[in-house]
Amino acid sequence: MVEKESFYRHLCSLVPHPETKRFLLAVSGGKDSIAMAHLFFSCHLDFEIAHCNFHLRGTDSNEDEHFVREWAETHQKKCHVKHFNTLDVQKNSGKSVEMVARDLRYAWFAEMDKDYDFVVTAHHANDNAETLLLNLARGTGLKGLTGIPPLQGKFLRPFLPFSVDEILHYIEKQNLDYRTDASNFSQQYHRNRIRHAVMPELRVINPEIIATFTKNIAHFQQQFAFYERQVRLFSSEIMQKNGEKWQISIQKLQSHPDGLLLLYEILKPFGFSEDVCRNIFRALSEKSGAFFYSADYQLLKDRTFLILQPQKEMPLAEIWCHSAEELDREGFEVELLSINIPPIFSRETDILLADAAKFQFPVLLRGWHAGDSFCPFGMQGKQKLSDFFNNHKLDRFSKQQVKLLCVGGEIAWIVGHRTDRRFKIDEHTQYYYKITYHGRI
Repeated sequence: MVEKESFYRHLCSLVPHPETKRFLLAVSGGKDSIAMAHLFFSCHLDFEIAHCNFHLRGTDSNEDEHFVREWAETHQKKCHVKHFNTLDVQKNSGKSVEMVARDLRYAWFAEMDKDYDFVVTAHHANDNAETLLLNLARGTGLKGLTGIPPLQGKFLRPFLPFSVDEILHYIEKQNLDYRTDASNFSQQYHRNRIRHAVMPELRVINPEIIATFTKNIAHFQQQFAFYERQVRLFSSEIMQKNGEKWQISIQKLQSHPDGLLLLYEILKPFGFSEDVCRNIFRALSEKSGAFFYSADYQLLKDRTFLILQPQKEMPLAEIWCHSAEELDREGFEVELLSINIPPIFSRETDILLADAAKFQFPVLLRGWHAGDSFCPFGMQGKQKLSDFFNNHKLDRFSKQQVKLLCVGGEIAWIVGHRTDRRFKIDEHTQYYYKITYHGRI
């Protein structure tokens, strides 16, 4: 039953100390939102009103707006109204009018939410049951069984435990006026078909079908929360982040009894579809080098890892630096030192020590090309960069991002990996450069 006390208790379970919060209430003028606004007013909470005029019902839309404005004025609450040319937007969207109106409404709320602690909608238990059935009819995973979330970021839905019948009882008891939207009775919309054709048949089987759905959704939410915790636990065991990249252990993924399901749950937030994940999983036993893509990410099947990173739109540009100052601007710290200050040799790969007589500006920063070779410090002879990369097990993503510092057409430094011995400090050195790279390797 919807009563002031039961409503306030439930609200406190979602938002501790609601009397200290500021709310924006989405009010259409219908029975649900008017009952909600009346309860917020009765509980002496700080709120303002937001009303959307979608101009879908001729003069009725304008009369709804007038009614909401009058309600707000009577209760001394500020009323925000937004007008939408919904049908014009819908023509170019490929979406239903229903979905376009929903998107417009939530986009406007998102613009306004910075001024409020919560944006509140009057979704109720019947809406939740209809959402579950719609999700099942369209096809869904476990998340689709959890219905409408009561709290989602700043969006708050405190009416979800209450049915339409309970809300109507409150409306009648309080003698509240409200607007009736005739389109709610049209079976043009999928949700209305569920409401007026499917639900009555289900009530024949179970007269308390809404209460049953409400309990089931609560169970599904608990089970899905447990499922998500397990996915996070397993993901942390097989997936590691390194800079912009994630590495997923192929061996651990293959040994997991639900490896394909786990892979999909890991990659779903990065935009990979179930079909693409199935192809990736099949490729785990094949040779390395295969690429897979979502809208914003690319995934490489390497030797022992799946490597995931944001898509790189452009290869590394060639940048000429004519002075130490210009090289500084590219993330390098350049120091010219006298040999009287003895160089400190270390295994740090982000530092280059080079004889100043051999290392002369201008220098070129570029990516690597097929056929590139250099003379690795500490080794005899030349080595192709492709062999160096393979010996050091660099994946293809890492190879794409390698920076080469070149002097006089020769590679002086594979930045972050190895220097070239032709530029080393020797007994003839009088001055030398100490160049430290502070960028991401």
